[in-house]
Amino acid sequence: MSTTTDDPAPTPGDADGPTTVDRLERLLAEWRTRIDELLVQADLASQDVREAVRANAAVAENAYLAAVNRLKEIPKDAGANVGSLRDGIDKLVGDIRNAYDSAEAVIRRGHDG
Repeated sequence: MSTTTDDPAPTPGDADGPTTVDRLERLLAEWRTRIDELLVQADLASQDVREAVRANAAVAENAYLAAVNRLKEIPKDAGANVGSLRDGIDKLVGDIRNAYDSAEAVIRRGHDG
């Protein structure tokens, strides 16, 4: 399992408008898939690992839901107003990544221990 899903830097002209929204929608869809896969792994883990993974997955899922709600605030033709909303979503994606990485580390330790 890879933890290297990176958010590509926007290209010039990508900072505004539908391209940014589309990019963020794709990124969030990727994270939704990864969170779901993480929950499947949690179900297969021992009880103590399962509880720790589920706690981290819940943090990731809450950040995901907040990012999805924030993304819905961006109209497809938002133009220059996308910047601040995108920054907020990028922070939430960072929160998702951190929680996911923590949960994944618990799973690795559970397999090694």
